[in-house]
Formats: sequence, structure tokens, C-alpha cells
Amino acid sequence: MIQEAAILAIGALLSLAAWQDVKTREIDVKIFAAAAVPAAVLISLNWHSPLYLFSLAVGAVLALLTRLLGSGYADSLALALISTAPPLAFLPAPFIAVMAGSLLLPATMLWLYLKNRGRPCKMKTLERLTHICVSREEFAENPLKFIVGDVKDMERYDPAKVEVQGWVKAKYGFPYLLSLTLGYWAYVLLLLS
Repeated sequence: MIQEAAILAIGALLSLAAWQDVKTREIDVKIFAAAAVPAAVLISLNWHSPLYLFSLAVGAVLALLTRLLGSGYADSLALALISTAPPLAFLPAPFIAVMAGSLLLPATMLWLYLKNRGRPCKMKTLERLTHICVSREEFAENPLKFIVGDVKDMERYDPAKVEVQGWVKAKYGFPYLLSLTLGYWAYVLLLLS
């Protein structure tokens, strides 16, 4: 009962963080601090299992790789939190969450392709699936949604230093936390069913 409550608490807090991420692309650190409590409970309940330790290690490696590849801290923290959930059969929780959450990517690519129709930016077909043509007004409305230029580390990206005149091709700042959260809820459904 305690383990299930901790698993659901992490899901609820990830959902709150994902909602903030979609809305503002910024997440209140207090959400992750609060999620540390159910994560610590899960670790203390499962520490004795070698399969659990393996799942925890998989999540830690994924979180580290995500951060080293330039994703924001929130995505890495979410992966670390997800890894504290117990494995399902022999599958680590972060593996299930990443795989289930990746189903959002094709939908996002289709949305970007449709959104780019009729917009004036010159883009190759593949770019129409991964980038978005935005006006100066759209960029100014929520600059954290769009990544203009060659950005290697999202934590160092400062949209205030970007000057947009007219229309510009930008990477769409996909909220990976939303994808991870949906994947986590898929894991929860599998675990509790």
C-alpha cells in the first residue's frame, strides 16, 4: 500500500511538472523537491532487490546521458525519479516510460508538419517534421518554446539574446517531460493491472 501510494505520488508530481513545462517551459524546483520524498520511500522499500538496483542504475545512466546530450535538468531529474519505481517483471521502469512516452513523437512530428504548411520559411521535408516556422510575434509570446540557432545545451540557451525579424525557422522545444510523464503513467497502468 505504501509503495503504490509513493508510485502514484511521483506520477502526480510529474504530471504537475509536465503541465508547467508545456505551459511555460519552466518548472518550479519545489515539485522535484517534493517528489524526492516518495522516491526515497521507494528506494528504501526496494533496496534489497538486485533487479531493482539494476533498474535504478539504468535510470541514473539515462538521466546522466540525457543531461550530457544537452537536455534540460528537468528531463534528467524526471528520469531519475522514474527510475526509483520498481521494475515491471524484468523491465526497468525508465525503459518502459521512455518507450511508452516515445509514442508522442510521431504525433508531434505530424502536428509540426501541418503547422508549417503555408508558412514562409524555406525548410526541407525532414525539417518540417522537427522545426517550426514562427513569426516574431509567436516567438515573443513564449520564447522558451522555440530554439533559434545552433544550441547544444538547453540550460545555456537564452532566448533574450535572440533577435527575430519577420519569420524564422526554429527547433520546436518539445516538452520531453510530458512524454516521460505519459510513459510513466503507462508504466503505472501496467504495474497496477
